[in-house]
Amino acid sequence: MKELAAERNMTIHQVIQKGGLNQATISELMNGRTKHPKVSTIQKFCNGLDISISTFFHSSKFQ
Repeated sequence: MKELAAERNMTIHQVIQKGGLNQATISELMNGRTKHPKVSTIQKFCNGLDISISTFFHSSKFQ
C-alpha cells in the first residue's frame, strides 16, 4: 500500500482521506491484523489512488 501511494507521490494519509477510508482499517491492514479486506475497502483505496481495482491487482506486488 505504501509503495503504491509513493509511486503516485502520495502519503497513505492522503490516499485514505481522498478515498474516504477509516485510519483504523488501514492500520489493521498494514500491521497484518486484517488478512482479508473487504472489496469495498480495496475499492476505496483504489479511488484514493485514482486507479481501478484491475490496475491495483495487476501491480507488480501481486506477481
